[in-house]
Amino acid sequence: MSINLGENIIKSIIVKRKNTRIVLFVKYLFLCISMLLINNGNWKKNSSILDIFEYNHLSQFNISELKNDKDREIFLKNTTIFYFNSRTKYLLQFNTIYNESKLETIQDKLSWLDIHESPLYKSYIVDKIKLHEYSKKVLGKDICVPIIKIYNDTDEINLNELPDKFVMKCNHGSGMNIICNNKTKLNLTKIKKKLNNWKNINYGLFTTEFQYLYVKRQIYVETFLSLDLIDYKIYCFNGEPEFIMTKKVLDHNIINNYYDKNWKLTELETAEKDHIRDPNYIIKKPKHLNLMLKYAKLLSQEFVFVRVDLYEYRGKVYLGELTFTPFNGFKKWKNKKDNIRVANLLNIKKVKTFLFNK
Repeated sequence: MSINLGENIIKSIIVKRKNTRIVLFVKYLFLCISMLLINNGNWKKNSSILDIFEYNHLSQFNISELKNDKDREIFLKNTTIFYFNSRTKYLLQFNTIYNESKLETIQDKLSWLDIHESPLYKSYIVDKIKLHEYSKKVLGKDICVPIIKIYNDTDEINLNELPDKFVMKCNHGSGMNIICNNKTKLNLTKIKKKLNNWKNINYGLFTTEFQYLYVKRQIYVETFLSLDLIDYKIYCFNGEPEFIMTKKVLDHNIINNYYDKNWKLTELETAEKDHIRDPNYIIKKPKHLNLMLKYAKLLSQEFVFVRVDLYEYRGKVYLGELTFTPFNGFKKWKNKKDNIRVANLLNIKKVKTFLFNK
């Protein structure tokens, strides 16, 4: 059973009429069956790794970094699973087979980058611990929120050595945060259980974000800044900041206003129901906007697309993370024309070939 045949099965059951949930379920089921059949055949030890990589457009990866057959076999297995998970999710989101020859929307292009940019290199950057090293490398200084402690296992956690306020996180994904503003109220047993559950998640497979597949999973504690921080998320295309998303949680909604580089509110609006554009909610221009844009430009130079997430706190700018696939790469804009307009900012022909060999 080959990946090619697996996709042909899916194509054969596509119908031209509007798809029902049942049809979508059947598509998903056939993808899963195809994946299981591949599991029993194509990644056995003596199978040709590069045959599958060439079909998946993954032959550019420098798999020589993987030192033994077992590591190579695991890499191939995860890669193939990822390929099907990614295509399945695309199918369910957009109700169509992914068409690589027609990359019109920003979702199309980000999906293409999932497969073509090296996850082994981007893993170094999405790792929230190693991001401190990347900041030093690019900016000459670490502007990330200071790390207090790093743990490989929850049994290493000792609350007595931590300050009263801190933030505890996993380094290999998103949303794995425990904010503590009074450690005397913490239940360490529950905290460890939650952290262990997060550590057991391969975030890359779970979300189909390839860059997270090979992050070494750790726990770290960083300095507590404030509960009232505003995220300034700068979207950078081909090493150039283009617009800035602000994120503020109010009641049950998340206000996402998009500003240009001169801090003028744009018409961009996400299609997510709980992420709203509110022109009446005024977010002041950050005092260090020019510095933020400078940092974003430098940090994004190596990539055709990345979102640089920054904070401003007590006169300093802090780096939160670099995000390659916002909303798993499937974020939709409310105005369909904006999906294409934003995509036109991203020139995938400028993908740097050296990324594949890092």
